[in-house]
Amino acid sequence: MQRRTVERIEGWPSRQFTQGDVGLRDLASAGFSGAVHAGTWILMSEGQSVGVFDGDVDEITSVGTIYISPDPVLPVLFSMLEQEPVRSSSHHTTRVPLKNQTNAFDDWNGRQEYIGYLRLSSDGDEYYVVYDQTGSTSVAFVGPENRFLTNEQADTIGHTITGEYTVAIAPIAPTPVSKPANKTPSDASPSALPGQSERLITDGASESVEDLRRRITALERERDALKTERDNLLEERDHLNAKITRLQEQLNDLESASTSRTSSTNTSNATELVPEKALSGTSLFVRYHNQNRATLTDAYHGEAPPEEVNDNLTLEHHTSFDAENTVVENEPFEQFLTDSIEFDVVSWVVRDLLHVIYNAGYEDDLAELYDYIPDIDRAALHARNTVDSTSIYFDVVCFDKRGDPLLVINIHDSNDPTTEMELETLLDDASVAASEWPVTGALLVTTSYFESNALTVADDATAGGGGLFSSSSRANYVRLSRKSGFHLCLVEARQRQFHVAMPDL
Repeated sequence: MQRRTVERIEGWPSRQFTQGDVGLRDLASAGFSGAVHAGTWILMSEGQSVGVFDGDVDEITSVGTIYISPDPVLPVLFSMLEQEPVRSSSHHTTRVPLKNQTNAFDDWNGRQEYIGYLRLSSDGDEYYVVYDQTGSTSVAFVGPENRFLTNEQADTIGHTITGEYTVAIAPIAPTPVSKPANKTPSDASPSALPGQSERLITDGASESVEDLRRRITALERERDALKTERDNLLEERDHLNAKITRLQEQLNDLESASTSRTSSTNTSNATELVPEKALSGTSLFVRYHNQNRATLTDAYHGEAPPEEVNDNLTLEHHTSFDAENTVVENEPFEQFLTDSIEFDVVSWVVRDLLHVIYNAGYEDDLAELYDYIPDIDRAALHARNTVDSTSIYFDVVCFDKRGDPLLVINIHDSNDPTTEMELETLLDDASVAASEWPVTGALLVTTSYFESNALTVADDATAGGGGLFSSSSRANYVRLSRKSGFHLCLVEARQRQFHVAMPDL
């Protein structure tokens, strides 16, 4: 038998026997499942022989070992694995799932009780399904210690393994252990076990020796023919696989060449824009796949979770130029846009900021900003304007449907720290915008961090409108007059991970 099979059997509970100690018929009467080794290997399941290997029953010596199987199905499985399958096929779990093999042998019309098996292994785990006339039994060997599992526990392991598996027909007809009639002394083995005269015979014992020989010869011819057919099919399969590989390589080469030519043609015909020109000509629109599903307004009223809103929300873009035929820094415009920090900032504002404020319990302290986030309809990038002869600039301006600015944002996209001068510029321009339009908030986003002087400027700017020592309930509020002002928020966005640092949310 195979070395692997022997090693597994030798791991079962065992005991030695000597002449006068045990007989095969005794084991059969006890419904024994396991293996007997005494020169020859006999595999037994529930008192019946399911395989004899490396010799013949008559060759059993008077000293040997009995191995007790942990389950009656294992001797059957090992016997199947020792023989050449009548037919086998290979599949991959990703293309033909294991569940498709539940009825793999329903069309079997042979008389053998056990039909075949399924085998799947990966990374030291092995999973088998043994099929018989009434159903199937699953077994698994797990890990280097070969922990043995059956049925549901085995199926749990089997359905976690991905890879190639084999389905094989290897029929077995269990044969009873019995004593043949009128055995002559010359037939006896001098070193036989007690009960050694017992023979393994089939239910069709009435057939003559010549009939059996003719059947064996016919079956051997059929087996040889099937082997030849199998070898021819395998050779044809290998030939076709090689041809498929060659054709696939040719197809890949042609597609690569075509893509290269198309890309080259498109690039040569495309309009090239610098980043500033491309972004300043772009607006982003907050839209929903379905207005009847979750929206920011629903989330504001506590009627929709963030996940449902974000699944329904999308950012569309409109440009003042032909976006499809535009490249920016050798990159198609759409790819450049979605990779930009400006796009990520707008996406964070409409997808996350409302929930960040709510989860931190700041919906009242940042009320002017919080209440108007659901009203954001579009965002202009790199926007410039003039108010009373004063020129103002923001990296992002968020508008409502009427075109009124609600939120102004500047972005510091550098490894250097953000300085007080950048914050003062935002405060000056935001104050001018808030004097003309209903601006509710000003954000300064940095991909590095804020200098201490910048934080001091922020504290000073908000001290009179809702800072740490103010009696006002407004957080970080820049008061311009008794009735006007806006919230100031400092946001850190290292590795595009956004965090409101002031106020600390």
